Amino acid sequence: MLLLITGGLLSGCQQNDAGSIHELPFKALKLFPQGKSFSGFELVSHKNQPWQAEDFKGDFSVLFFGFANCPDICPTTLLDMQKIDKSLTEQNIESPRFVFISVDPDRDTPELLNDYINFFNPEFYALTGDAPNILSIASQIGVAYKVAEHQPGDLIYDVDHASALFILDEKGERIGIFTAPHDINEITHDLALLMESA
Repeated sequence: MLLLITGGLLSGCQQNDAGSIHELPFKALKLFPQGKSFSGFELVSHKNQPWQAEDFKGDFSVLFFGFANCPDICPTTLLDMQKIDKSLTEQNIESPRFVFISVDPDRDTPELLNDYINFFNPEFYALTGDAPNILSIASQIGVAYKVAEHQPGDLIYDVDHASALFILDEKGERIGIFTAPHDINEITHDLALLMESA
């Protein structure tokens, strides 16, 4: 149904803002040349609350796009996020907001996502929406995914998606990416630097 290609990736690691983070010794985090804002979508959370671009502001966020029926990449990545969150907490470092965004709205209802995300961590967020709104946020973030053609009510069909983790800053702007494969220790190190720089 949909295919988006991650675009215009990473020319350098420099933020344009004064007091930038480009000099921090990140091990795995790749910073985009500048922050990118996004808007014009309406999602819904696993708690059935509306979610827009404004709701990403105020905290650093780690975004992961996937789907609840995913047999491998999604549960593995969410377990990694769980371990990263636990490690940061044990270091007395405030964790960023971890957000799972489903690209499979026909199967991933808010009710299903509530059970799914709470299995991994009740502090995590899960978002869904209709196909056009998911396309809107995914294309602005730069996320690749493809949902196979299927009929309404079908429960079995393929979904392909990227496994990158995208980082948003406190202004709700996309600033960086952790590409796969993910190294938990390196990501924890980099998020600790990022959170302590705030």
